[in-house]
Amino acid sequence: MQTGRKSSTSKNPKVSLVCVTFNAAENLPVLLQSISANKTPDTEVVIIDGGSTDGTLNIIKNNEAIIDFWLSEPDNGIYDAMNKAINYAKGNWIVFLGADDVITSEFSDMVNYLQDDHTIYYGDVLFYGKEFRKVYDDYYLTKLNICHQGIFYPKAVFEKYQYDTKYRVYADYHLNLRCWHDPEFAFEHRSHLVASFNEGGFSTTTKDEVFECERDQLFKRYLTRKSYYRYLNRTIGWFKTAIRFILNR
Repeated sequence: MQTGRKSSTSKNPKVSLVCVTFNAAENLPVLLQSISANKTPDTEVVIIDGGSTDGTLNIIKNNEAIIDFWLSEPDNGIYDAMNKAINYAKGNWIVFLGADDVITSEFSDMVNYLQDDHTIYYGDVLFYGKEFRKVYDDYYLTKLNICHQGIFYPKAVFEKYQYDTKYRVYADYHLNLRCWHDPEFAFEHRSHLVASFNEGGFSTTTKDEVFECERDQLFKRYLTRKSYYRYLNRTIGWFKTAIRFILNR
């Protein structure tokens, strides 16, 4: 295990910006450049690396001026690393980024709006090169997950939940569904373009068979019945939906 922490993290950052990496030397410099340009005194940077062998650690060490804490050791995948990061993040809110993401100049504007420690704030993102500005409702959550690059989770979420690592790709989707259903938390949109990500990342090239198998029942459990049956009507048609409604399935 290799690790590093700056003494400056004795402060109380408002936001912990967490990046989990593995053999990310090709992309990480661009992310770190965007962080360097937009980091504020209210933000700390935490990097959890899975034991990279491609030069990622050299990049991390060369950028310790903007990285408040880093750790490199083997893990059991992206969401295991994200769960691990929660133990080291000191911020009242946590944002998770991939090594091929970048934050924008409006990131700091978003930080200024964070107030309620049981509200999950989410901003806008560049999604496959296009601006994605969507205020979610219960039904739209059946169509598309909220982009994790734009979500500012209050620490209270992770005092109650962790990412379920049985979902290889969509553990963040599963977490959002649980939080959406939980009356302890609220979701609030802010119209700030806070981050961008590229097509071709892990979530676009890997299938989450467990989530796909459970998708229908997850929507039924965590969303309203109206949204669930609208989703079924969209995906399997009104006749099969009617049968499921009758059978309460």
